[in-house]
Amino acid sequence: MILFKQKFYYLFLFFVFIFSHSFGQDGHFSQFYANPLYLNPAFAGTVNCPRFSINFRDQWPGFPKNFLLSSASYDQHLNALHGGVGLLVSADVIGGGIFQTYNAGVIYNFRARVSNRFHLQFALQANYLASIFNWEKLQLASELIAPYTPSDLPTEYYSASKSQIDAGVGMVGYTQHLYFGLAVHHLLPLQANFLVKEDVGIIINERVGIKWTAHVGGKIILSQKERNEEHYGDISLHPNLIFMSQKKLHYLHEGFYFKVYPFTIGTWLRHNFETLDAFIVSMGVEYKFFSIGYSYDFNISKLERTGGAHEISLQFIIPCRNDKMDNTPRKNGNKLSPITCPKF
Repeated sequence: MILFKQKFYYLFLFFVFIFSHSFGQDGHFSQFYANPLYLNPAFAGTVNCPRFSINFRDQWPGFPKNFLLSSASYDQHLNALHGGVGLLVSADVIGGGIFQTYNAGVIYNFRARVSNRFHLQFALQANYLASIFNWEKLQLASELIAPYTPSDLPTEYYSASKSQIDAGVGMVGYTQHLYFGLAVHHLLPLQANFLVKEDVGIIINERVGIKWTAHVGGKIILSQKERNEEHYGDISLHPNLIFMSQKKLHYLHEGFYFKVYPFTIGTWLRHNFETLDAFIVSMGVEYKFFSIGYSYDFNISKLERTGGAHEISLQFIIPCRNDKMDNTPRKNGNKLSPITCPKF
């Protein structure tokens, strides 16, 4: 039994080394506004018409078994509900499928028109979270665990999956040229526990930390042919600031997008309060109701040899009657005003 405990301890150390970054924190995307519902649930319905978004991120491709994060979402504004609704699903696959997290959430937000040119949206989000640990995919050095392998471990020593309910809230305020928001994810006490055999002396029962996201940005029009519709050659600048905090991790993102319609290029700098983490470059093309973007994270920390991160985004908006509504006041004071934040 002592030998088994020793070898089980080595397995535990390997487990923590590989997945320590995943316990208590979420995966992140670098194209923040290409995945608006992931950033803040209050973005649901802010373009009024039905919107589909698909995002894929390949992080640290320099590792044999890296980290893959993907998501898909749908949202739109519904007049009958006086706000927006949304659906967001995501999958976080770590180490070639050794550790997997799946998330499915529904969103409702209420839109309040403070004035003719200022809107607020308040969102509620309910999530179903499923985590899976595939022990059979672990490959450890035989000298550390022989004669045991992950598949040899008695099932009472671990839990292979876990399902939980989660909740979040969000708020977004915006005018024609300014937008800001606050989102709080993981309001319920989620646990990331898989090794639960107390007599072995090893327990992973860490709470998933509450995630805070604050963001602010603006649109500076440098050249525009028509007030309420974009045309080829229209030029604008979008400065942005995003702060994220989850448990002991705190990240500040400063960046801007330079847009010459239909093309957009952007740069971001990600860092905490002590060190720089990554320099992000992005580019995208949009045409009326369709956009596609690509970004790359250049790691400038000690992880510079990991290969950075590739990210691709697709977004499609289905034309509808609401997309004709603009910021021009109506006689009855009732109008829809889409948010003017970037798409990448």
